[in-house]
Amino acid sequence: MKPIKDNSENPCYWDNKYSKNEIGWDIGMPTPIFVNFFKKFKSKKNILIPGAGKGHDALFLSKKNHNVFAVDFSMKAISHIKNKALDLNTSLNLICEDFFKLKNLNGKIDIILEYTFFCAINPNKRLKYIQKSSELLKTDGLFVAILLPINKILNDDGPPFGVNLPKTLRDFEKYYDIIKCEKSSLSIKPRVDNEVFVLMKKK
Repeated sequence: MKPIKDNSENPCYWDNKYSKNEIGWDIGMPTPIFVNFFKKFKSKKNILIPGAGKGHDALFLSKKNHNVFAVDFSMKAISHIKNKALDLNTSLNLICEDFFKLKNLNGKIDIILEYTFFCAINPNKRLKYIQKSSELLKTDGLFVAILLPINKILNDDGPPFGVNLPKTLRDFEKYYDIIKCEKSSLSIKPRVDNEVFVLMKKK
């Protein structure tokens, strides 16, 4: 197996991507699957979004009066969300920090929203990510995810890095009960059949 080429742990790599507008993962709007999922929630929730990027989902949920923690270690990304929040006259908690170094939020989060962060981190950090996410959630907290790309060669360079779905679910099951795992009719066209919606509850 060849060594995986990886720049994902360097904030400057991501800042440069934003500066050059090389952000193919960004769909330019709130994620349709998440918009649909959150229709069922009437009460205010503490929601954390790792790798929040330009913050489309974070800003959408903030406008819905949820208490949102948008986490990204790219200053360019956080600055964009801050400016957009001012434009939209909404507020949220902006955290320019490495997700793995988050402090003071353990056991305080109702829902973690995962889309393009899991596939962006080096695969050797995924178990650590799963454990950290569990620590952040309250008892019975929800992990709401879209996992992708499930069809990419696993040892290919990234990001994004491929996701072995059966193995990934087994890893999550050490900390979570899996409620739902399915392909969604709301997937954006370029990702149809290459992603799954997964809903889990902290054990």
